[in-house]
Amino acid sequence: MQDNLQGICMFAYNTDQIDYLKLSIVAALYAKKYLPTKNTCLITTASDVTWLEKNIEHHIINAAFDEIVTSSVTHKPNKRHHSDTPWDNFVSEFKNSNKHDIFELSPYDQTLLIDIDFFIQNSQFNDLFDSKIPLALYKTARDLRGRMPQLSEQRLDPAGIPMYWSTAIYFDKSDHSKMFFELWAHIADNYDFYRHRYKLPNPLFRTDFCVSIAAHILGGFGLTDDYICELPDSPMMYSDQVDDIIEVKSSNDTIFLSNDLKENWKDIIVRPGPENIHVMNKRAIERHYDRYLEVLL
Repeated sequence: MQDNLQGICMFAYNTDQIDYLKLSIVAALYAKKYLPTKNTCLITTASDVTWLEKNIEHHIINAAFDEIVTSSVTHKPNKRHHSDTPWDNFVSEFKNSNKHDIFELSPYDQTLLIDIDFFIQNSQFNDLFDSKIPLALYKTARDLRGRMPQLSEQRLDPAGIPMYWSTAIYFDKSDHSKMFFELWAHIADNYDFYRHRYKLPNPLFRTDFCVSIAAHILGGFGLTDDYICELPDSPMMYSDQVDDIIEVKSSNDTIFLSNDLKENWKDIIVRPGPENIHVMNKRAIERHYDRYLEVLL
């Protein structure tokens, strides 16, 4: 009888502004270091695999990924405004329209889907794989200083439903999980309707919005929120796009510069230690890419 397959998956598609494939290598190496018994899988396109093999040494690719799954996808135009600290802003394509396909694309019986800027720095997620929980994600978040996100990141609308995060999602192949991903796909396919119905703030397609709406519907339109469990280290810790990385001391010891969102000239140094963390400033990760390889390989 075949063993139950367990693993971590991530999607990555390069754009002209952000090297998502490099970021996926860092995220995968983190997963391999702190969840060493789990496989890792990159999901991307054939052309992105060609780029990867031409630009990244093969021993690094092999160290990061046990499997690479290619999938043909045509992403709808989806421009997103990014920040690299408070002093640099840019616009880039945000290719995330097929994230709900993970239920079919994952080669594992139990999967932890993570974004390429989510770094696993401890072993807490092992508890999920050992549990009977079918589906879990983050329902709350806090920044480097322990503050709640801005109101626009707590609810889809000031008077609307709570925001759930698609940054990390654990699921099995049960009908319970399948229903969630099928509903997510339906919301994505009819996004304009749900954008107006739930008063989403702008046309940007966000998977956070999709999972929040799916959770609201599956929870009986707010009557309960127990269809989806919370991840074991909730709330999710994140560093904002206006935050920066000062130094990567070791694989689970990074020093950040945390920005004051109201007075951008104010910063404090934060050293969160071995916590799983969503690092939103992608260019900051790219600047420290070589150092990440040093501490993770």
